[in-house]
Amino acid sequence: MYPAFIITSALLVFSSKFEFFSCHLKDLGEKNLSLVHLFEEFEERILGGQNAALRDYPFNVQFFNYGGLCGGTILTRKTVLTAAHCFDYNSNIGEMKIVSSAHRVRHDRASSMHSIWDFILHEEYNIPKKYSNDLAVIIIHDSFKFSSNVQKAILTNSNAWTKETRPKFVATGWGIVEKTRRRLFQKTYLRYVPRRDCSHMSGLELRAGMFCLFGDQVTDTCRGDSGGGIVWNKVVVGVVSHGVGCLDSPSVYMDVYYFRSWIHETVKTTYNRFNKFHAAGKQNKTE
Repeated sequence: MYPAFIITSALLVFSSKFEFFSCHLKDLGEKNLSLVHLFEEFEERILGGQNAALRDYPFNVQFFNYGGLCGGTILTRKTVLTAAHCFDYNSNIGEMKIVSSAHRVRHDRASSMHSIWDFILHEEYNIPKKYSNDLAVIIIHDSFKFSSNVQKAILTNSNAWTKETRPKFVATGWGIVEKTRRRLFQKTYLRYVPRRDCSHMSGLELRAGMFCLFGDQVTDTCRGDSGGGIVWNKVVVGVVSHGVGCLDSPSVYMDVYYFRSWIHETVKTTYNRFNKFHAAGKQNKTE
């Protein structure tokens, strides 16, 4: 039986936003044209992966936007880093949720749900090309309660990882386990692909701030993984962005080190907005 939020999403197909289901998919805009395809593609996350312990990657969160799923990385007690294209088909904050401490996609009693207060997309998202600057920062209403399964990420402070030639890059997400059909937290290992090789293998034009990883047609990130963090040596170096389908060729990720200044300044901006809004609210109550 499909989880309630998938059934709800399916019903929304008949309302008007038929194309939204592809907005969170790690591909190049493929559209789902039937409910059968929707259900099949929703379950294709983290291909060729293995079960993982959330406590080893406690910065991971699920980001639901109008029923679609993306990943995210906890930056502070109130902010999350994700992909800008996760907002392509819906910007109504009331239809968005962040879920932390989730070992699976559905019926996880240990998880916590958080309402979103605001979000900021990179001001040059999709400029000059589609998926350029594919980053966004979310701020939640409440605060994350840090625990063994919920912690802020450590972001890379160098580009040393670009010299790594072994499959040491860890991608995480909630993939389907064939034996149980449950969607559990999983991980997979990928290798770095030089820019020229990536463009040749995938046919994609890489812009500034992009890099490629490949699982040699055995493992990959896939639909529903967009926005999740990529780990190398226990630090987050990238954010899942896009690719040409799954498995067949290298996929594209946003370079956290390249965007480090933007991430830092955007987190400051979201906090300033939040604090000013609530300070004004308190002042109005006292007048």
